[in-house]
Amino acid sequence: MTVESPVQERSAASHAHRSHVRLDLQGMRAVAVLAVVADHLFGWPRGGFVGVDVFFVLSGFFITGVLIRERSRTGKLSFRKFYVHRARRIIPSAMLVIAATVIASYVLLTETRAKGAFIDGLWATIFLSNWRFERTGTDYFAQGQPPSPLQHYWSLSIEEQFYFVWPVLLVALFAATRTFSRRGRRYPPKRQAWIATTMGAICLASFGWACWQSFASPTAAYFSTFTRIWELGVGALLAICTPVLARIPSKIRPYLSYVGLAGVFASLFLISADSSFPGPSAALPVLSTALVIVAFIGVKERAVPHLTNRASVYVGEVSYTLYLWHWPVIVLLAAVIPEGGPYYLTALVTTAVLTVVTFHLYENPIRRSSWLESDSRSRGRWPWRATTGWVTAGAFLGVAALMGALVVESADQRSAQSQANQELVVADVAPREDDAPSCLGAAALEVPGCPLRDPSKPLLPGIDSFADDTQGAYRCYREQGRELRNCVYGYDGPDARRIAVVGDSHAAMLLPALSPYLRENRWSMTTFVGNGCQWVIRSGGDCDKTVLPQMQDKLLSERYDLVITSASREFGDVDQYLAAWRPVASRGTKVLVVADNPAVPEETLNCLTRVSLGGSDNTANCSTPREVALATPDPLIGAARQLPGARLLDMTASFCDQAACPAVIGDVIVYRDTNGHVSATYAKTLSPQLVSSIKKALA
Repeated sequence: MTVESPVQERSAASHAHRSHVRLDLQGMRAVAVLAVVADHLFGWPRGGFVGVDVFFVLSGFFITGVLIRERSRTGKLSFRKFYVHRARRIIPSAMLVIAATVIASYVLLTETRAKGAFIDGLWATIFLSNWRFERTGTDYFAQGQPPSPLQHYWSLSIEEQFYFVWPVLLVALFAATRTFSRRGRRYPPKRQAWIATTMGAICLASFGWACWQSFASPTAAYFSTFTRIWELGVGALLAICTPVLARIPSKIRPYLSYVGLAGVFASLFLISADSSFPGPSAALPVLSTALVIVAFIGVKERAVPHLTNRASVYVGEVSYTLYLWHWPVIVLLAAVIPEGGPYYLTALVTTAVLTVVTFHLYENPIRRSSWLESDSRSRGRWPWRATTGWVTAGAFLGVAALMGALVVESADQRSAQSQANQELVVADVAPREDDAPSCLGAAALEVPGCPLRDPSKPLLPGIDSFADDTQGAYRCYREQGRELRNCVYGYDGPDARRIAVVGDSHAAMLLPALSPYLRENRWSMTTFVGNGCQWVIRSGGDCDKTVLPQMQDKLLSERYDLVITSASREFGDVDQYLAAWRPVASRGTKVLVVADNPAVPEETLNCLTRVSLGGSDNTANCSTPREVALATPDPLIGAARQLPGARLLDMTASFCDQAACPAVIGDVIVYRDTNGHVSATYAKTLSPQLVSSIKKALA
C-alpha cells in the first residue's frame, strides 16, 4: 500500500477543487462584492447591498456541492476535513481584519466608538455579530449613531452559522434516507428528492418568516439568521438537485445565465433601503443568482465572457478579502479625511492594496499550508490527535470571547441605562438668564460678537459623551412595541396650569429645557411621548393602532390648558396632523407647535469627531449647508398655519445662520446623532424661547 505525502495530497485536493471551479460564479462573486463596495462608499447603486444576498446563494451552493460530492464519492462525510478547510479559508483573514480594525479604532475614533468596536470585534470573533447588530439595530437611538467599522461581519456570521449546522443536518438526512441507497449509487433520485424536500421546507419557512419580520421589525429581519437561511438554502437546493439540473438543454443555458445576470443588475436599481427586505424583495436577486448557477450545472463549457474574463475571475477570487477590508477602511478613513474626491480615492486605493497584500502574502500561504492538518505518520492511527489541541484552544477562545463580549457589553448597557434612567430636573426656582454665560449655546447666534466656537473653552458635552447626553428626556418614554406611557412633572397645586407634551423622540428631547421652569410658573406637565408616536391620525405605524387612539382619548377627556407638540420632519403629513389636532383645539385647548430642528447628515457628525493630525480643534469647521439641513419640508409648519388659534415656534434661527447649520454653537455640541436628536445641553439653551412661547400661548 502506498501513502501519499501531505504535499501530494494537497496537490490532489487542489486539482479536485479546480475541476469544480466555475469561472462564471467567480465572476458573480466579483459583481456582488463590487456592488456592495460601491453602495457603501458612494451610495450608488442604491440597491448595492443585495450583493450580500448573491453571496449567500453562492455560498450555499458551493458548500453543499462540496459535501454531497464527498459523500457520494467516499460514502461518508469527514467533519474534521470540512471544518479544517473552512477554518483555513475564513479564520486567518477574518481575525486579522478584526484585530487591525479594533486597534485603529482606538487610534482614530472617540472612546465611545472605539469601545463599541471592541465589543463588536468580540462578537465577530465567535461569528455571532449579527445577533449583536440585531439587538443594537432595533434600538432607535443606537440607529442614529455612526456605524461600527465591523458591522459588515453580520453576513459572515450568518454564513458561518449555516456552515456549522448544515453539514450535521445533511449527515442526518443521508442517514435517514440510507434505505434508498444502492450499491454503486450512493445518491439515487429518491434520496435526492427527500433531501431536497427537507431543504425546500426550510427555505419556505424561512422566507415566510422573513416576509413577516420585514413588516413587523425590519431591522431585526435584516440581521436575523432565521430570515436569511432561505437564501443560503436556495443555493443548497440547487446543489442537491444537480443531477436533475444537469439535464437542462444546452441551447437555453446561455439565456438562463444572461437573464439571471440581468435580474441581479435590475435588483441593484429597483431595490432600495425602503424596500421590504429581505422578504419578499430579496427574492429577485436570490432567484436571479439561482438562474446563473443553474445555467451551467453539469457542463464544462461556460460561454459568458462578462463573467469569465480574467479581471472578473480575479476580483471573484479576492472577493472575501476585499469584503473584509472595504468597510473598516470606509468608516475609519471618514474619521480622518472629509468626504470628497481625496477621501474616495484614498479609500479605493487603501482597500485595493490591503486586499491584494493580504490575499497573496497572508491568506493564500495559510490556506495552502498544513495548518490544522494531522501529521502523516499518525493520521492512520489517531486522526484527531494533531487537531485536538487546536479544537480545544479554539473552543476556549470562543467561550472566552463570548464571555468577554457579554461582560463588556453588559457594562456598556448599564452605563447607557443609567443615562436613560436619569430623572428630569424639576427645580423649585427656575434658572436665571444671568446665571448662564451670555454666549453659551443658542445665544451665540443671537448675541453680536459671540463666537460659535472658542477653542480655549471645553466642548459641552464632551466628545466622548455627547451621544448619551439626554438628561432624563427619555425617562418616561414609550419604546417601540410597548404600551402608552405618561408621566406628570412640576407643580401639583389646585391652581396649576395643565400642559401636555405630545409627540415622538423629537418632542421628548425638549423636556430638559422645560422641566426646570415648571414649578416657578405653576405648570403641571404631562408627557405623552414615544417611538414613532407623532400626534397624528393614521393607520399602519407601530404606534398607530392602540397607543395614538389612547393618547387622543386622554387629550379629549381630560382638561389641558395647552398641548405642546413636536416631531421629526420625516414623518406624518399636514392632513394627518390636522385630523388629530382639530378635535382637541375645538374644545378650547390651546396648541403650541414646535417646528422640528434642521436635519444633520452623517458627514457632519464624522467631522465633529474627526481626528486632527495637527492636534488642533477643528470642530468650528463642522456644519451642514442650510439648504441640505432644511431640504425635507416640515409638515408641522404647514399644519400649524392651517389650524386656527395655533401658535408656531420655529427655532431654525437658533440652529442655522443664512448659509449653514453648525454642529457646535456657543461651545455646545448641537446634535447627539444623525436622527436629528438635539443634545440635552443644547436644548437647555433654547429654554428662554420655549418658556416665552408657553407664557404667550397661556395668556
